Amino acid sequence: MRWLRRAGRLLVVTMLILSLPPGNTPPVAFAQDAQLDLPEESGPAPVQPVRPIPPRPATEAPPEGEAKVRPAPEGPQATPQVEFERRPLKEALSTMANRLLNILTTDNGTNRTAVIGRAQLSSEYRDRRSPGVSLSNVARVDVPLATNLLWRTDADLSWFDPQTSGSSSVAGLGDVSTRLGAKIWERPAFTAFFEFQVVFPTAGNDNLGRGKYQLVPGLTFSLPISRLDTGFFPGIQQSVSVGGDPSRNDVNFTKLSFEFTTPWANNLWWTTVEPDLIVDWTQKAKTAMNLEFEAGRRLGDHFRIWLRPAVGLWGTGVPGAYDWYAQFGIRYMF
Repeated sequence: MRWLRRAGRLLVVTMLILSLPPGNTPPVAFAQDAQLDLPEESGPAPVQPVRPIPPRPATEAPPEGEAKVRPAPEGPQATPQVEFERRPLKEALSTMANRLLNILTTDNGTNRTAVIGRAQLSSEYRDRRSPGVSLSNVARVDVPLATNLLWRTDADLSWFDPQTSGSSSVAGLGDVSTRLGAKIWERPAFTAFFEFQVVFPTAGNDNLGRGKYQLVPGLTFSLPISRLDTGFFPGIQQSVSVGGDPSRNDVNFTKLSFEFTTPWANNLWWTTVEPDLIVDWTQKAKTAMNLEFEAGRRLGDHFRIWLRPAVGLWGTGVPGAYDWYAQFGIRYMF
């Protein structure tokens, strides 16, 4: 009867082991050195202790019928704080293109809203709508006083030929002007530049100047057009006389300018198209229209040269009107 009891114990242990699910079989609860004392001649071989099965890798799917246990989180997950939203790529590229256009036009001296130093000389031959031709040689100096503040002075040496019988040509100093300008708003895609100019009647002859003190406030904008690689510089100026020779005509006119400047060949060249509209308020809002062009060349880091032809479309007798003119100049940027 003793061997029957031992065989029954062995059968029970074997059934318990087989009833456990695979992969989670713990070691047998009895001691490792415990063996069943069966007769060698009539019983099976001694039972060896059961070794634990190593756990499966995390990536291995559990077999069917086994519960899926999700690991508990180690702790509260920290949410990264975003200081500012990233700009869309298209908007960032547009901003870079606008900033680059402002830099290129500023470097060549063609950005009217820029605060940058220069010294330049220009010579202009003009066929006026009224009888006569003139040759003006203008010296200009721009001096930055601060990051957004610019002082500018123009002095004019002119020659005038009335081209009428019995009249002779005259030459001498023309009107001298000085102005103070400042950036009042600046962004990559929009800049506003305000300036206030004073014109002094320094001309020694009536045909070389207007004979009046003039105040000329003006506002110019920079609007880069990145799709066309072009800088757009619209502006408005109002000229009003405040004294001077009482025998000379008063001055009161508005000038609207629309300049489009495009750099070419890695900014070695540039071209400009500029239509101008002039409204003379002393002649019941009589208008004049001029169309100007320009081609310029960069010479090294500092020197720039340009040629500027222009044609007048209409406006006989309006200040600033002409049949045509041609201007050549050289500037030194500093």
